[in-house]
Amino acid sequence: DQFISNKTLMEEYKTAFDFFDENKDGCITKEELHLAMNKCGQRPSKLDIALIMTQGDHDENGVITFDEFTALMKGKCTRGKYTYSQLREQFDLFDKDKDGFIEKLEMIEIVRELALGSSFPRKVIEQLFREADVDGDGKISFEEFILAVN
Repeated sequence: DQFISNKTLMEEYKTAFDFFDENKDGCITKEELHLAMNKCGQRPSKLDIALIMTQGDHDENGVITFDEFTALMKGKCTRGKYTYSQLREQFDLFDKDKDGFIEKLEMIEIVRELALGSSFPRKVIEQLFREADVDGDGKISFEEFILAVN
């Protein structure tokens, strides 16, 4: 009985995967993910898409394969390096004004105050903001921070 239900589940995953895999190349890209979610009536932000891709794309090649999709659907995606509380602590350290965002100047100021310049040279901070600021608003939210560091 367990085998039958597992087989049925895998067939359901395959059907769902095929729905997302628009060009049928065996991989789901960011664009395909966005398109499929739109078809389902959802309007995901760039951040939502980036979070799903980060959770699902284990080998970090920019696409989600069927095996990765299956793991994502089963909820077996644990790719983080830090716990939630560790991330929160790190984020709060840099969010000096406690507005829920890290601005670039805030981070530069904290790095200078705590003499972390060797660990966080200006170049690294600039790169972090280029990569982490997914929605392009000039500041890093907690969700964007999780994506960038984890």
